[in-house]
Amino acid sequence: MTEHPELRATIFGQVLASLLEARGLPVTPFAVGKLGEQSGVDGWRLINRMADADVEDAGYLDGLAAALGLSETEKIQLAYAYSFERRAEDVTLPA
Repeated sequence: MTEHPELRATIFGQVLASLLEARGLPVTPFAVGKLGEQSGVDGWRLINRMADADVEDAGYLDGLAAALGLSETEKIQLAYAYSFERRAEDVTLPA
């Protein structure tokens, strides 16, 4: 069972949580907020965006991606989830 299911209430929240966990980082409101602040993103907005896709954007994710050391593929996955609230791998492109 997830300790903070509200942080996975959106596709963005699910993607970011999985990236954090893959790096051994906790997925808690405090840890996410602190990481956001350290990477130039509004921590409260980042937490809120993980919980609700209809809230105000947290800002640019470049600093967050750098702080986590995301690969190009991971950056695309995170940006796609943030922008479109869909998983990039779920999109079928026309032939």
